[in-house]
Amino acid sequence: MTHMTRLDELLYEMTRYDDKDVKRIQHFLKVHEFARLIGLAENLDPYTQEVLEAAAIVHDIGIHKAEEKYGRNTGKYQEMEGPGEARTMLTALSWPCLLYTSPSPRDTR
Repeated sequence: MTHMTRLDELLYEMTRYDDKDVKRIQHFLKVHEFARLIGLAENLDPYTQEVLEAAAIVHDIGIHKAEEKYGRNTGKYQEMEGPGEARTMLTALSWPCLLYTSPSPRDTR
């Protein structure tokens, strides 16, 4: 059996997180692949490439929590709920380098 990379593990967990929501799974897989290709084309260093790909994978992780709490999944609600959900998943997968979240541009007004 081959060893899964950290990104493989994150993809696997995000697929489990989105459960049977095929549309959302296909979306984050597509976003991840485009981000990966852009990072490779830009010749990013390995650390930045990994961070880019991880961010692409979890970029919509706040959708479910937003729908549950507010009955909507607009960007505003995703921004409010996403960081906590991402932090939980990334911590469980031992990604401490990604636990820092900068304030949203909306928070700096």
